[in-house]
Amino acid sequence: MPESPKPSPHDPLLHSNLSFTILRASSADEGLARQAIVEVDGRTVLDEAALVEFISDPARYLLLAIESGRVIGSLNGYALQRTYRREPQFLLYEVGVRPECRNRGVGKALVAKFISEARTAGAFEVWVITSETNEAAMAMYESCGLGRESQSNVAVMLNIALSDGKRNSG
Repeated sequence: MPESPKPSPHDPLLHSNLSFTILRASSADEGLARQAIVEVDGRTVLDEAALVEFISDPARYLLLAIESGRVIGSLNGYALQRTYRREPQFLLYEVGVRPECRNRGVGKALVAKFISEARTAGAFEVWVITSETNEAAMAMYESCGLGRESQSNVAVMLNIALSDGKRNSG
C-alpha cells in the first residue's frame, strides 16, 4: 500500500486554529456551490445542469470555505490528464474570498486543501497563472509553496468569445 503523502510545512491548516471549514463540493452541496458562484464570485448561474455536472466530475474541484453555514471563499481547479505521463497535473483556476473575510487565511487554506487533494491523487504538479502585478495573489501562492519556474515566464491571456455566455432559448 502506498505511503500517505506528507503535509507541506507551508500548509496553513497545520499552523492555525481556523474558524471555518474547507470542503470539496459534491452534488449534495449544490446550494452552497451556487452561493459561492453568486455571492463570492459575483456571477450568475446560467445553467444549473452545468453546475451539477461540474461538482459531480471527479476531475473538477470546487472547494468551499464555510463559516457558520455561509460560504466565505471558494477555489475551483482541475485535474488534467497529460499525453506524456499517467499522473495528473493540477490547475488551480481561481480563488475568491469575500472582501470582509480577506486576510484571515481563507485563501491560503483553500490553496492548501487543493494541494493536498493533488498529493492524494498522485499529481506531479500544481500550477496557477496570475499576474506578477497581483501582489496579494503572488504573496499568497508563494506562502503556500508555489514558486515561479523562471523569472522569464510571462503569461499572456489570449481568448476569443465563442458565445455571449447565454443559453439559447429556442
